[in-house]
Amino acid sequence: MNLITKVILLIFFLIAPIFIIYIYSNQKSTQVVEEQINIANQNRVSHFLSAIEDTMEQVSVYANIVTKDPDFAELAAGAVPENGYDYSLMIGTIERKLGLFSLSTSWMNRISVYFPALDLAVSSQTPIAYNEKELADNLRKGTSWTLRNVQVSGITKRVFTRYFVGPSAAAATDLSKSSIVVEVDLMENNITMLLDSFKTNGNNDPFFYKASGEYVPNSSSDEPMVREIIQSKSLGSDGSHKNIVKLRNKQYLIYALTSDKLGWTLVDYVPLEDILAPVTRSKHLFYLTSGLLLLFGVIAAFLLYVHVQVPIRSLTQSVFHFKRGEFSTRVTTKQNRDFQLLVTQFNEMAAQIQHLIEKVYLSDIRAKEASMKQLQSQINPHFLYNSLAFIVSMAKMNRTQPIVSMAHSLADYYRYTTRNDRMITTVRDELAFVTSYAEVMNWQLGKIRCETHVPESMLHEAIPRLLIQPIVENAIVHGLEPKVEDGSIRITGEEEQGWRRIIVEDDGVGMPPSEVEELQERLAKQKLPERSCGLWNVHMRLRYHFGEGSGIIVEAAASGGLRITLQWLKQETAVHVYE
Repeated sequence: MNLITKVILLIFFLIAPIFIIYIYSNQKSTQVVEEQINIANQNRVSHFLSAIEDTMEQVSVYANIVTKDPDFAELAAGAVPENGYDYSLMIGTIERKLGLFSLSTSWMNRISVYFPALDLAVSSQTPIAYNEKELADNLRKGTSWTLRNVQVSGITKRVFTRYFVGPSAAAATDLSKSSIVVEVDLMENNITMLLDSFKTNGNNDPFFYKASGEYVPNSSSDEPMVREIIQSKSLGSDGSHKNIVKLRNKQYLIYALTSDKLGWTLVDYVPLEDILAPVTRSKHLFYLTSGLLLLFGVIAAFLLYVHVQVPIRSLTQSVFHFKRGEFSTRVTTKQNRDFQLLVTQFNEMAAQIQHLIEKVYLSDIRAKEASMKQLQSQINPHFLYNSLAFIVSMAKMNRTQPIVSMAHSLADYYRYTTRNDRMITTVRDELAFVTSYAEVMNWQLGKIRCETHVPESMLHEAIPRLLIQPIVENAIVHGLEPKVEDGSIRITGEEEQGWRRIIVEDDGVGMPPSEVEELQERLAKQKLPERSCGLWNVHMRLRYHFGEGSGIIVEAAASGGLRITLQWLKQETAVHVYE
């Protein structure tokens, strides 16, 4: 487990208990808030309904006062003045008294008195006509408060109406037995104003409702919503209750309280999210703060990873590469100033170690060159014996032409290898030597063809001696000699942007792709391969003679064999390590 993972886990374990405690406390707080709000709203609804009941009962008291008034009682008893003037005077007095009753309260109401025996009707507002059939129909509906339409000054209005019949309760079912009927009309606007005052004290939207489907909204009520609540069957016919209903993709908390005196239900509803808005805001603020803390923690962990973990990992990997012998390894990634000094010191140390190792290796190369000069003066017994055996064989067969050609090629070969004056030659001389060697091998094997195509401008380039011949020798010994059919070697030259390339390609048996890849990787890392030491030696000589970027590239040839590319910088810009 790396450092960044540990830091993130530490941040998580530090924040997790806070989340758990907060979620628990938030649930408890929400429960307490809901309970307190429910109690407060239920009390408000109950108090407001009681106020409506008391006010309507106060209006009903006027009916008892009317029935006990002497003037009303006299008419109810049938004592009508015979004199028309006195009769008009009595009716005027009764109307004024009814008007006083209507003005004694701030509510908009109307009181009408019916005298069935006299076919007489008197009202506190505009004069009304006595209609016995209509009055009987209204009495059959009961004497409790009902909502109906009436005409007031030619305008249709909805009113709450209640009837009081004298002298006994039996008269309510038989109009002929009644002496007086008092009709109290309470305008719907009065209830609407009460609902408005109730709404002003909160964020609710109350309305008055009866089980039959009738309702009285407040002046700013959302009536489509009211109808949806009624249709949702969430309102009981009586009693007190609360319910949560989902309407319009929102949850609403509904409070309902039914009046036993009026038979109507006061309903109040409010979005549940509005009730819990303070708690919700607090929860969102906590989540936002926690999220920011977590984000800052992750950013801090990431910065720690970038500025500490990455430099340490880069240094560690460089040390491992250096340990495996890759002495050209350097830390090249950009580091912060805290690690820059350490990285600089590491790179300087690596450069010094590489320089020392290269110096030692260069001394070894020079020692090998000295040994090679000595060995070049000696004859390769195996190569010489094979060549002489070929000459003897041709002589026995009296074939003078192969003997002459072999002798000339062999002479050119040994003339080149036995020159010890200097280790630098030209591409032209090296190719001539390679051609002589290929001809000798072809006379021995009889199946080798060597082609050379090098631009004239490259032939004068100075290169170390015996640079191309080991490549051609490897191609013949490991590629063409095991092949049953004839084989060919093609040597070409290229020039590109200051670079020189000699490409040796054969169509021999080649190498498996995995071995080719492994060989190229070892050459690139300057690691001595288990085989093809001649290639590695040529590669290192090119690097030390011409500098960084020079060396050998090993590839599989399209013909099935190998394609070996020797590349170096042109002589004018080359870095000469030794001559």
